[in-house]
Amino acid sequence: MFELLLIMLERLGLIVMLAFIATRMRFFRDMLSPSELTRKQEYTAILFFGAFGIVGTYSGITFQAEPFLLQRLTTDVYNTEAIANFRVIGVVLAGLFGGYRVGAAAGVIAGGHRMMLGGFTGFACGIATIAAGIFAAWFRSRNPGVISKPLHVFAIGAAAEMMQMGLIVLLARPFTEALALVQHIALPMILANGIGCALFLLIIQSVAKEKEKAAAMQAQKVLRIAEQTLVHLKSGLTPQSATNVCSILYKELNLKGTEVKSADLTLSRIGENSDFLVTESLNSRDKVIGTVNFYFHSQITSLEKETLTGLANLLSSQLELGEADKLYKFAKDAEINALQAQINPHFLFNTLNTVISLVRINPEKARTALRALSKFIRQNLQSTTVSTNTLADEIEHIKSYLSIEQIRFEDRINVSYHIDDSCLHSKLPALTLQPIVENAVKHGFSEKISQCRLHITVEDSNDNVFLYIEDNGSGINEERLKTLASNIEESTDGNGIALYNINKRLEMTFGSDYGLQFKSQPDSGMSVYFKIPKVL
Repeated sequence: MFELLLIMLERLGLIVMLAFIATRMRFFRDMLSPSELTRKQEYTAILFFGAFGIVGTYSGITFQAEPFLLQRLTTDVYNTEAIANFRVIGVVLAGLFGGYRVGAAAGVIAGGHRMMLGGFTGFACGIATIAAGIFAAWFRSRNPGVISKPLHVFAIGAAAEMMQMGLIVLLARPFTEALALVQHIALPMILANGIGCALFLLIIQSVAKEKEKAAAMQAQKVLRIAEQTLVHLKSGLTPQSATNVCSILYKELNLKGTEVKSADLTLSRIGENSDFLVTESLNSRDKVIGTVNFYFHSQITSLEKETLTGLANLLSSQLELGEADKLYKFAKDAEINALQAQINPHFLFNTLNTVISLVRINPEKARTALRALSKFIRQNLQSTTVSTNTLADEIEHIKSYLSIEQIRFEDRINVSYHIDDSCLHSKLPALTLQPIVENAVKHGFSEKISQCRLHITVEDSNDNVFLYIEDNGSGINEERLKTLASNIEESTDGNGIALYNINKRLEMTFGSDYGLQFKSQPDSGMSVYFKIPKVL
């Protein structure tokens, strides 16, 4: 028995090597990607795991039970002989990953082949192989998370082999030889096949981790490209901006060639053509305004194709932001609209990074963040076409922004509202409240670990509406408080001029009595308040 176990563990190395080679093949990786297999993938899985079961049979050891004689190479199987093998591994994995149809069909292929080889256990082993595929599929249907637990898969493989030993005793004849056979081979085969199933699963998990790592690297590359192209696409889709974007894409994606087109006109082109072409459209306000052609050195994967689609969407968003800048510049009041055009792209990138990190650990929260981001960007874009917004629109805008920040801060920000509904029709310069709230979150709560509270109040006061944004953040000293909003504060992230811009727009729209007011002390939070005329 010990000798048989050593031989089987030695042969198991061959099975593991074949499994590793299989996971390097593209069809195998694609087969493991979706939650449900397509019909074509089912056929591929049946053939693959069925063939793997046959290989497991041929890599086994032929022997006689009485007297106990081992033959290291499987050739013909006589009526007095049986095979200690690894057939169960492929069939069990087929049932676990493919379900009943794949498990049963792979079992029929591998089990039918075993029956044709002959031997006094041929029929029993063939039936047991089919049953193993069905048993594994049944266990997966009852325990969906089993494919991520190697010890459980070891137990399933061992149980399938135990079932085969039982069927040999029940169905193989003569009974005395069948019983003697099971006594010799049961423990080695149970251990070897259980270990083989667990090792195969570990190899498959390594493939999944590689795909996750590749996806994370692709996401980082997309964000890096987007950050580099933002400054160029803010001016719109022009020959100069297209040249700069092509240069960035050519370098970062290691392309053979790339070109940017507007309608039928080629704006820029770098490198050479190839047979491996991917074309993505550039959109602005639901209209196709151009295309990007990516020429690769060789065939790309489906993950890389999805990455290009996401990259094209980001480039389209940047073009929309650029279009928003143009709308500001052509507005009637040039100074107010130039100040209104302050948009912080880092907020978009930070939010996308948050979504990327949540996709695997909390998909529902990631979807919530994306919905809030979509609403926030849509409100931002709508605000670029008008000089004023209603107070109701501004409140909705900051609610979208704060819902994103609450997710990013892992719900450490507590927001409360006290809104007088009679004031919601009053108007104020577009994008007034959101930068103030953003300033409170970014600077007031930057060093605060917990209990971050933000209170927003809108009060009716005769002919005016008073607005208060109060936080319990770090606050500022009295010296800086005196100059706040009256001078442009230096800041590396572009947020230093936000309060200055808002204050100037309020004063230019309503008069010098309607500017921003502040109350604050270090470590005691900050209150920003101002008034606007009430609309009756």
